[in-house]
Amino acid sequence: MVAKFTVLLTFLLLASCSYLPHVIYRIDVQQGNVVTDEMLEKLKPGMTKSQVLFVLGSPLIIDAFRDNRWDYVYLFREKGDLVEQKRLTLFFDNDILINIEDYMNFSKEETAKQKPAQTPPEKEENAPENGGQK
Repeated sequence: MVAKFTVLLTFLLLASCSYLPHVIYRIDVQQGNVVTDEMLEKLKPGMTKSQVLFVLGSPLIIDAFRDNRWDYVYLFREKGDLVEQKRLTLFFDNDILINIEDYMNFSKEETAKQKPAQTPPEKEENAPENGGQK
């Protein structure tokens, strides 16, 4: 009877540790590509893939079906909780950088705001709308 009680008490004590999230030590984990502001300043549209590799290093994700997109992803978990998540997506056309989507500012305190893709401004036509009649 005492042995069963001891086993039951030990099991309950071990199981209760899962309900105390920060009592057990958990290491801080950094995963992915670290992209600094200095690296982003050097990145310009019109660069070749080899120049981008020199500035940022190898991307974490290269799409196997579309070789014109590279993703640089960074995650930081502190004590098991996601604290910081950053993403940088680069688009290429004929091995030339054409578009940069920068989602590098997400942290636990802020909500992630999606930015639209950067597109060149459209040319305004000077033609009158009513066919030249006044």
